[in-house]
Amino acid sequence: MLNLIVPSSYAKEIDQSRLGLAYLESLKALKIDHDASITLRVTNNRLIRQFNREWLGVDAPTDVLSFENAYTDPETGEQYLGDILISFEKARQQSKQSGHAVQDEIEMLLVHGLLHLAGHDHDNRSNWEQMSTLQDEILKKIKNPLRGSIQHDA
Repeated sequence: MLNLIVPSSYAKEIDQSRLGLAYLESLKALKIDHDASITLRVTNNRLIRQFNREWLGVDAPTDVLSFENAYTDPETGEQYLGDILISFEKARQQSKQSGHAVQDEIEMLLVHGLLHLAGHDHDNRSNWEQMSTLQDEILKKIKNPLRGSIQHDA
């Protein structure tokens, strides 16, 4: 289940059903049970900057942060993967710079965050190629036009 926290100020610009589709296609591609859950919080630069500073030591806003918190509820058997934060302000800025819709950017950031929750990274060339290919395949399945959007960590 995709637990969404979206402030009303951003809600009108986000198609939540598309986020649900991106979520389910990501789970399928990652071979994770479709009943698995995450929490996605769409927020602003101020809050994501605070999390980025506290958890990664980077005093700047970023577009997406993933916090793995994988566990299985012993009572329900439900698998919880973790939490994802997306800065709507950063997503809007990046979408304007690249000339595409903010919805496409947010979907891509959700998929990117899910890949991190599933253990993927782009810390070396091999991992970057694998993660980038998988992200592009998922985005293609949901008819999101973005491709090649992962930066290689040098």
